[in-house]
Amino acid sequence: MSEEMAHEVKKTKEKKQKGPKTIILEEPIKFNGDLFSSPKNDVKTPEVNLNSKIKSKNDIIVERYNPDIDKGLSLAEVESRTMAGYHNAVNIGSSKTIFNIMFTNIFTFFNILTFGIAAWLIQADAAVKQLDFLVVVVANLIIGIIQEVKAKKTIDNLSLLSAPTAIVIRDSNQMEIAVSAIVIDDIFRLNGGKQISADAVVRSGTLEVDESLLTGESDIIVKREGDPLYSGSYVVSGQAYAQVVAVGHDIYVQKLTSQAKKYRRPKSELFSSLKFIITFVGIIILPMGATLFILMNTNTAMTYQQIVLKTSGAVIGMIPSGLFLLTSSALAVGVIRLAQNNTLVQELYCIEMLARIDVLCLDKTGTITDGTMTVHSVIEYENKTGLTIKNAISAMLNAQGERNLTSQALEDRFGTAKRLRSVAEIPFSSARKYSAVSFDKFGTLVLGAPEFVLKKTIQNKDVLEEVEKQAKLGYRVLTLAHTENMIEDDKLSGTIRPLGLIMIEDTIRPDAIETIDYFKKSGVEVRVISGDNPATVSRIAQRAGILNSNKYISLDGLSDNEVIAAASEYTIFGRVSPNQKKILVETLKNQGHTVAMTGDGVNDILALREADTSIALASGSEAARNVAHLVLLDSNFSSMPKVVQEGRRVINNIQKLSGLFLAKTLFTILLATVAILKKGAYPIEPSQLMPINFLVIGIPTFFLAMESNNNRVEGKFIVNVIKGALPGAIVILINSLIIFGLSKTLNMSDHVQTTLIVSTATVTMFILLMKISMPFNKFRFVIFISMLLIFVGIVFLRPDIFELVPFIKLNISPVEPLTVSQILLLIVLIQSTYPLLYICSNITTWVKSILNKIVKVLTNL
Repeated sequence: MSEEMAHEVKKTKEKKQKGPKTIILEEPIKFNGDLFSSPKNDVKTPEVNLNSKIKSKNDIIVERYNPDIDKGLSLAEVESRTMAGYHNAVNIGSSKTIFNIMFTNIFTFFNILTFGIAAWLIQADAAVKQLDFLVVVVANLIIGIIQEVKAKKTIDNLSLLSAPTAIVIRDSNQMEIAVSAIVIDDIFRLNGGKQISADAVVRSGTLEVDESLLTGESDIIVKREGDPLYSGSYVVSGQAYAQVVAVGHDIYVQKLTSQAKKYRRPKSELFSSLKFIITFVGIIILPMGATLFILMNTNTAMTYQQIVLKTSGAVIGMIPSGLFLLTSSALAVGVIRLAQNNTLVQELYCIEMLARIDVLCLDKTGTITDGTMTVHSVIEYENKTGLTIKNAISAMLNAQGERNLTSQALEDRFGTAKRLRSVAEIPFSSARKYSAVSFDKFGTLVLGAPEFVLKKTIQNKDVLEEVEKQAKLGYRVLTLAHTENMIEDDKLSGTIRPLGLIMIEDTIRPDAIETIDYFKKSGVEVRVISGDNPATVSRIAQRAGILNSNKYISLDGLSDNEVIAAASEYTIFGRVSPNQKKILVETLKNQGHTVAMTGDGVNDILALREADTSIALASGSEAARNVAHLVLLDSNFSSMPKVVQEGRRVINNIQKLSGLFLAKTLFTILLATVAILKKGAYPIEPSQLMPINFLVIGIPTFFLAMESNNNRVEGKFIVNVIKGALPGAIVILINSLIIFGLSKTLNMSDHVQTTLIVSTATVTMFILLMKISMPFNKFRFVIFISMLLIFVGIVFLRPDIFELVPFIKLNISPVEPLTVSQILLLIVLIQSTYPLLYICSNITTWVKSILNKIVKVLTNL
């Protein structure tokens, strides 16, 4: 009976088994710490009919085996793996979904509060015009969503152009595919500069791999046949074929996220400042609103509707809702404008860091020079190898197989006709600065930087002096050398003798001088960090017009402390290792600089990740593009001024205009505090904020945010904004206190008091707008005058729109106009507003100056 029950249970489990089936035809290739784990529904069922028509996912059958590296998987096998879900599904994460954009824009704390107040006003039967504040909120909301969606689509389109790819072998053909199309057991080819997109095992060849993006350790690791390759690491040099053993969420980095080095967002002062404002206002707004409601309900004779109107006026006034929509819209427009200049923004808030940079670090290749190289001349020395320099270089190029700008220049001069049987190879790396190939019967040929290939001996003295001479002329010098010993354990041995020097000439970009001049005029220091001879780089930098380019140093052999000491003394750094690049950037940041780093190679990655803003060239390595905040899609250094200008425009305008939003918030908080202390009524209703919401903030800021502004951003964002907003709020408070103090003397009703407070507050805000708009150009002047004339016209002709007392008797209004004494008070308050603003803005400076003088006098005594 028990055996029958067990048989039934087994049958039931087999019936319930769903999903693709995996047949293990050959044990998948493994390495220590096996990354491959068969899915739970894997079964060994060779008798399954493979020819049956696939009707559902349950019919999919995946045959696991180790493909031949020359043939790879067949297209049918790739399709079955893709359908079964064994493909490299990745989260692109370039931007939010449209739903997320709409959700995060609509369902904010302040929006929920605003719409809640609107519902409360409707419930209290308030007039429709009391809901006018919704017009600005909804308009800003729609504009913000449209701009952000437009920016998202722009980023997504550009991301496709910059997306990483992989070279795979399928059906004996080599093809380039998106990394998301990689499937389990794929054979893919890797070479220098490629980021490894899926966990794999080396099947053939040798690679030097940097796993610093995973571990934080920058040591180069040699990978040979059978060794693991982890997704997220990148190839420094070499060439190999590897078999994919894990894809998607099964990759190693997903299992070690706690140990992996995370992608670091640029530190955004703007973001943290806005978060502080939200938190501060969010904490006080509800308690203050509730307190006002309770006090007005218990200490005044106002109706419920009036109390709701006054409380709503206070709460709406405290909400700086347009500030956050202004910020997101301005950043979104910045993304779109940068895209029009062929720049992909991979991190939104890096635009802010662009505005703050005061040091730009760059490599000469692709920035000062256009990346093309030509062999200028060759100097030959005694040669007993039996190979001419032409044949030696040709044989090395054929043996190595890798192609870069230097090898292309060598190929153009020496060709690739000569082929020899190679037995060992050391691929070029930026840390080693040379490559070497051992040939059967010919010994080992070495090609690279003379300082790294040749020892400083008496025999090599003349050669090294010639190297220095050629470097000072601006040439990049390579030495071809020979040793009779073969390569062992990736190391050279024996006496290395020079066969010749090869002088390579870089081509200066035609627009480099103009671009460098822009940065000089903008107060941005330019530092050149290169792996080449510093004398060569210095000469090229001088031709490009870089300041202090005669101050150069080689970092070869220097300790970390010596590199740190050199960071502030020199402008040109040569023979720099990848880790030294990182130390230079880190040191400059520690000295208080905001550093931007441009790079295009795997040797730039550590420095790119360390910089405040990292900019990669699209023509460079895939790995560099993946870690950068910005990608120049046309690889054109002349785009950099436009990129920096856009960053400065966005942040300067946000900072400048934020003062208006915060001034309204602060004066509302101050007036609400006075009302609570008096245990009286808050003076302003929602409709009476219309002139400020529409004419001072809403319309002008929309247009002014788009204006160009190339001033370098300095100081703390929150400090600058409060300094711009607080004086205005204090002046409005002083004027309001004067009005309250003279209310009985001038026989003012609550309506008259509100009219005077709203009028003086609006005029004060207009003066703040004027200060922001100065110096006037035609555009700013038209906006300012238009808004001011609209305000004056409505106040005199239709004051009922803003629920204000008229200045003169109007047939449309039954309300008695202001008396002469009340109008005179208003005139005096308006006239004193500008001087008061000046005093409030400068009083701290004056106090500091007086205190400094007192301290100086006391010190002298």
